[in-house]
Amino acid sequence: MRTSVIICAYTLDRWADLVDAVKSCSIQSLPPFEVILVIDYNVDLERRAREEFVGVNVVANHLTKGLSGARNSGVLAARGDVLVFLDDDAYADTKWLEELCRPLESDEVVGSGGWIVPHWPADPPRWFPATFLWVLGCSYDGLPPSGGTIRNPIGASMAMKREVFQTVGGFTSGIGRVGSVPLGCEETELCIRYAHERPDHKFILARDAIVHHRVPNSRLTTKYFVSRCWAEGLSKAAVSTLVGAGSGLSSEANHLTQAIPREIATSLVSIVTSPRHALRRITLIVSGSFIAAAGLVRGTIAVRRNPLHVDPVLLEVDALTGQADFVATSNVSSWRPIAVVTVNIDGPFGDVHIPDDHDDRVWLEAMRRGQVVGRGEVLANEGLLQATKIEDFARLFDGVEPERRDVANDQLPRATVVVPTICRHPEELARTVRHLLDLDYPHFEVVLVDNRRASTGPFPDFSHEPRVRVVREACPGISAARNRGIQVATGDFVAFTDDDVIVDPLWLRALGSRFVLNPEVDAVGGLVLPAELATEPQLWFEEYYGGFSQSYELEVFDASSRPDDPLYPYAPGRFAAGCNMAIHRRSLERLGGFRRELGTGTPARGGEDLAAFFEIITSGGTVAFEPAALVRHFHRRTTEEFERQVFAYGVGLAAFYSCEIRNRPAHIVEIVRRLPAGLRWFARSRAERSPVGLSHYPRHLKGLQIRGILFGPLAYVRSAITRRPHDQGPVDHTSFN
Repeated sequence: MRTSVIICAYTLDRWADLVDAVKSCSIQSLPPFEVILVIDYNVDLERRAREEFVGVNVVANHLTKGLSGARNSGVLAARGDVLVFLDDDAYADTKWLEELCRPLESDEVVGSGGWIVPHWPADPPRWFPATFLWVLGCSYDGLPPSGGTIRNPIGASMAMKREVFQTVGGFTSGIGRVGSVPLGCEETELCIRYAHERPDHKFILARDAIVHHRVPNSRLTTKYFVSRCWAEGLSKAAVSTLVGAGSGLSSEANHLTQAIPREIATSLVSIVTSPRHALRRITLIVSGSFIAAAGLVRGTIAVRRNPLHVDPVLLEVDALTGQADFVATSNVSSWRPIAVVTVNIDGPFGDVHIPDDHDDRVWLEAMRRGQVVGRGEVLANEGLLQATKIEDFARLFDGVEPERRDVANDQLPRATVVVPTICRHPEELARTVRHLLDLDYPHFEVVLVDNRRASTGPFPDFSHEPRVRVVREACPGISAARNRGIQVATGDFVAFTDDDVIVDPLWLRALGSRFVLNPEVDAVGGLVLPAELATEPQLWFEEYYGGFSQSYELEVFDASSRPDDPLYPYAPGRFAAGCNMAIHRRSLERLGGFRRELGTGTPARGGEDLAAFFEIITSGGTVAFEPAALVRHFHRRTTEEFERQVFAYGVGLAAFYSCEIRNRPAHIVEIVRRLPAGLRWFARSRAERSPVGLSHYPRHLKGLQIRGILFGPLAYVRSAITRRPHDQGPVDHTSFN
């Protein structure tokens, strides 16, 4: 194991401390392969270091000024398998490197953190709280025992395998400032970013790897304590913005609820023997916690008003020479399409070539026995996704088995597929029908409902396709169109999809099989995945909403179900999306079709599919979610289209609630009861809902959706009033064949 120790320095004022830091590396029981000293934009310090340090590789930071850029410069210069970081005002015990690297012998451990003790200028201050030693850059009470898993090591003493940087790049530069206080926590953000990519790996605390961190008198003041707590809150706000509050604040939440109360209790006991020190310690603990929390709130507001624009540094290592290359960071904001790749996780695995115009980010879908069981994001290397990375990804799904069960052809019920369309893009409609005709299903028909305001303009000719019928519905709106399709349907169940999707060849078989396997089921929803991520708004849809579907497991719901969802069943979007759903004929007859005052093409703009599933559940019916029923949707390509969609979703959601309250006023009590949970869900970081734990979408989208929600009740009233006389009410049951 070759270790490269990296020390970053920026000032001559710490020269004596720097000498001790470098010297401590030369007396290690496990000698380092190399020591790299990175000088951060200080010509005089660089000149003196080159003159006086023998056997040390002195390099200049040629990246962004600051600690992140300096560390990245050190990573680029390093030749070791393990990269170790030591602060310039700290020195290590002789067994530090040996103990720090010992956990890295395990394949699942990719990083470790040492134990950092304060080197006081005199006797240790009895008034300083042990749970706040992080203020001084030291290890603190509340950390796990040696060998325990940690979210991230402290930057003054940490070791990471090179693969961490090869997988997710370097330390994020350009996090910037909030007010006049510099932000930090670069190592926290890096480790969380890696954990999102490789959740099967971990970072370990090595308490026997001891480093002494110098604490000058200037840091033993109340003013410094307050400023560091405030800065820490600001830093955590920045990190949480980048990686999500759940990841960014997980360790802090545990520290606040466990270690801090424990030290307060201990201090209260010691008031009898040392009242002055105990009271000051308690005061600092309480005030420090509130100041850090205030900094977090202030930082969160600041970065929301002025979103952070960061440049994640990408580091690549040549497979032959082992030398690292710097990949441009100034252009990472320029959009390139993201490849969506489906892999059979049972193997065999081979390299996958990504198109030249695509980003190195790749969305991988894990498929087992014809069913997608999960997905994630990995990085390709200059357009090549290596088989080893795919194999590592596949291991994440060891033990995951699809619940898919097919039914013999003679047992499958007859099906009708209804596709409402205004034929805005005739070529897309033709593509959808082409894939429908390729379905692996014995008995089905396709009903296209022409819902154009006037039957003029291009419409594909399907007269040569015996399985396809085209019918006309003059009343605008997707509900009216679907109801027209239901009227002419001959199937035992009716499946619904849109004209901008591609259906999987086994889509209809999965829906029909579920009706046979669960005869009590009234409706079935299926999985919707992106057909492409060719434009940035298409990625925003996956990040902002988590896509259409959020489950890869079979679920069956009824009125007595108690899923882990405080909004159930008043958040029926979890059942299915309108572009991938099927309803049994008997249920359609009870339901009376879709509510025509709801849906695309009406002032309400949506909510008709939500209402159908909600009414089935609340009337004693059963709904199943079948992940094997897969369709791929072409999300909105332009920013304008996506913004209209976000607003429309808000309008449709509120219109759906308004409709249900109008038809049964008692619903308002249940909705009000669930309102706090709904607000918490809406306020939650969208990155926590994203499949990859990241978010790049514009911040104004949430406000746009709120405006849609506020407009929704008015839109519903307008839609209900302006319905045409012949369109008043549900489908006539006698019209079913």
